[in-house]
Amino acid sequence: MKSSNVVFVHGLMGWGPNDLGGLPYWGDAPAQFSPRFRAHLAKCGPLNSVHDCACELFAQIVGARIDYGESHSALAGHARFSRDYSGRGFVGNWSAENPVILIGHSAGAQTCRMLQNLLAQDFWGVGSNAEWVEAIVGVAGALNGSTLAYRYCDEEHGKLKMLPSALVAGALSVVSALSRLGASRLYDLHLDHWAREEQAGEAFLRRLDATYFIESGDNLGFDVTLHGAARLNQSMETFANCLYLSLVSSATREGRFLNLPFLRARHRPVRSMELTMRDTAAHIATRPEFSVAPTPDWGSGDLTMDLWRENDGVVNTISQRYPFIGRAHPVGGEGIFGFEDRLEPGKWRYHRLDEMFGMAFDHNDATHGACMKPLEKGRREVQRELYRRLANVLETFDTRRDQIGRTSLIGSSLAARKSGGAQTSAPLFSSVSQRADHTSKPPSPPPSSKPPASVS
Repeated sequence: MKSSNVVFVHGLMGWGPNDLGGLPYWGDAPAQFSPRFRAHLAKCGPLNSVHDCACELFAQIVGARIDYGESHSALAGHARFSRDYSGRGFVGNWSAENPVILIGHSAGAQTCRMLQNLLAQDFWGVGSNAEWVEAIVGVAGALNGSTLAYRYCDEEHGKLKMLPSALVAGALSVVSALSRLGASRLYDLHLDHWAREEQAGEAFLRRLDATYFIESGDNLGFDVTLHGAARLNQSMETFANCLYLSLVSSATREGRFLNLPFLRARHRPVRSMELTMRDTAAHIATRPEFSVAPTPDWGSGDLTMDLWRENDGVVNTISQRYPFIGRAHPVGGEGIFGFEDRLEPGKWRYHRLDEMFGMAFDHNDATHGACMKPLEKGRREVQRELYRRLANVLETFDTRRDQIGRTSLIGSSLAARKSGGAQTSAPLFSSVSQRADHTSKPPSPPPSSKPPASVS
């Protein structure tokens, strides 16, 4: 690939390199890309919407002040501008000739896609296009949302059922759990475009509760529902010249309790799953059918509840493969590692990590979870091996594509000679862009003060 820069993007309730005393969100993953690639660790608002996180990501890569867009900010009811990264950008002279590779975990995968779509629109007026991103890799990506989100969101509209202050309390509970493992309690909520964070404590929370954070739907809680994912997938493109890969995790297995034949088989967490996720994994595996269908086509094809039972503790396994809810996107099929000759830009390919390594992967095992299971033999080395192999796939992709292209051209030339005719060459790929609609605002649900569970 042309790119020499890889940017890692965390998900919901995630953190950056300066949070939690430097606790590495991505574990040993970034180090596996050296020396071929330079790795950069982004920090986005852990509760901010996919759109807002994409704007924060752009500013960090290019080195600029965060600009959420005039129209978007007015509709959402928050400030247009936020922090300034001028002079501190990850990539100098970022362009289609000097593109980046984006790797997003959980909701971070959607942030990566949104950034590419905003670049295709030249949202910031810098002459950008979709080819500023050469590849997007989703790691346990919430590409079609998660049914877990409805524990905290209403089923009619996918809107959060709690005040923003309660959501913040849930995020901070994650920090408390991590601090017991030795991490610092320093955690940047990155909500200063909603409320000035220097007004700490109750003053900040009261100010946040007075905003349209919930009502606008401009938050990550809504975006990880199936409602929110459908809206995102309808507005975003899969671009012809970009490589799209998904690494799929699963840590539940279908079976009967104690193998008792008179009990119904259901998905249950495996023993290696992080303890804090077992309750949420069970919730996803056993939750009842939706009282109101989240999409018009729910109940057919891949959109049936039984197919959404398997999960990694946070995200349904079926949701991680490729975007399909709300709108079908091009799919290349299953298999990445060992199937390198079948990779092609513009089509999503996915690989199940449990089948690749013969061990379950919960939601965080491919990121910081591997470092937090010191008693699980081989887990950390498996994470390193995963990203070493991913780095190799990315490094050698263009070489394979060129070889395939040369073989195809030779074959076409021979065929033309045999037929006595001439063959006209046409472009293999074309770039497609479409302006996304970030302005729709579903109705607001009644507020509640129940905090969410501790998930990342």
